[in-house]
Amino acid sequence: MGDKGGEFMSDIPCKRVVVFGATGQVGMVLSRELKRLGHEVLAVSRSITADNRNRLEALEALGVQLHFQPGLKDVDRLAAALSGYDVVVVALRANVRLVEELEPPILEAAVAAKVRRFVPDEFGTHTKALDYGVGTLFDAKKRFQERVFASGLEWTLVFPGGMFDYFLPNLRLFEKITTFGDLHCLFPTHSLHDIGVISARAITDPRTANRAVQMYANVVNQEQLMSGLKRCWPDYPFEFEHISSETILYLKDHGDPDRISAKGGVEPDRERHGINYANYVLGRLASLDDPGTLNANDLYPDHVYQKPEQALADPRFVFGKTP
Repeated sequence: MGDKGGEFMSDIPCKRVVVFGATGQVGMVLSRELKRLGHEVLAVSRSITADNRNRLEALEALGVQLHFQPGLKDVDRLAAALSGYDVVVVALRANVRLVEELEPPILEAAVAAKVRRFVPDEFGTHTKALDYGVGTLFDAKKRFQERVFASGLEWTLVFPGGMFDYFLPNLRLFEKITTFGDLHCLFPTHSLHDIGVISARAITDPRTANRAVQMYANVVNQEQLMSGLKRCWPDYPFEFEHISSETILYLKDHGDPDRISAKGGVEPDRERHGINYANYVLGRLASLDDPGTLNANDLYPDHVYQKPEQALADPRFVFGKTP
């Protein structure tokens, strides 16, 4: 499901948009939606690999231009590639290393190329509304936000809340269905398609210049999601594991800073538990009380969101195949 009738087309003039990480989870749906809205899109990739080849070919078939640059720290070459573009979006599925090592030269190149708007690699928890010290990843993102704000460029931060792939009980990240912290902690969660649609609008919308945009549909908690899963698959022998708030609090400061235990994750354990602390202990995945944040529901009231129960009833989503 998407916009009513699936026929929404942007009334915003065509923009020239550069997407870093265009073959990733958010980057792919974002790039497709930008093209559907009539924008010109340049996908920057370090190289063609066995993992991204099919996605690059799919983007190229849609009319997305490709630019290959092995070294994303080469500011001069990046600036030449970004020249003439209106918006630069970073969607690299960030961890601390990427935020600290790769985003600064991309920002520097965007400034040198006189790009109008910069969209940093957020697409997760509302870091702007968090205090320092909540988690190592959020601290890195907040430090980089300060650089973006001081750059002189327009900026937009997109916070999609939870993503179905990580916030609905499934078997993608762990061997067991794993819950965290406070099972009654409320948060919004959205499909990748909806995140792509709203993000594409938000990063090209003049109303969102120097503002954050919070997606806020499908407000649920983990207990509701587990109950929905059991209703959809009453005879399936799911295994469950719970990580307590006390364990999360300890691991966010003392967990292994290098080990990645989640089978589908990119964040080392200490970073991951900092995320879990913000989302499932503090309940700060999303924020509408930040004074610089706009509610996507108010900006785009015509959009119809996919419901969590639709994904939970789909065997391809829950199991990756028919069980």
